[in-house]
Amino acid sequence: MKSLIKLAILLIIGILVYNYFFGSQEEKETSKKIFGEVRDLGKATWDLLRSEKQKFNDGKYDEAVDKVGGLLDKLRGHAETIENNKDLIARINELEQDRKALERDINTPPAYGVSEAQRKEELKRESDQLLREIEALMKEMEQR
Repeated sequence: MKSLIKLAILLIIGILVYNYFFGSQEEKETSKKIFGEVRDLGKATWDLLRSEKQKFNDGKYDEAVDKVGGLLDKLRGHAETIENNKDLIARINELEQDRKALERDINTPPAYGVSEAQRKEELKRESDQLLREIEALMKEMEQR
């Protein structure tokens, strides 16, 4: 399937380049228009990535991590009112360590060879996992 898509893309590019240089006047105009639209799309994509990178650098995700820390503090306070709470408090401590690790990951520059998109995806996976674990803990605490 991948090779079929690659072949189709190469065929389209080949037709566009051929029409750009050797086609009729109408085909040349169409090719110029398509190349211009592709260039505009590339610029828009680049601007979007640059904007998201700036938001990331400005701490857009730090606030979310701080809110998770506040939630864990509230859960700790609630867990202290529950009988036989040692396992709950231990899990909250583990989640707090995971939150701190996520915060360190956010504030650490990406490793060499890791793209910004890959880094954001990894951070999103980590934060989603942390939120799922917190949610499971909250449900367990509600049942007690």
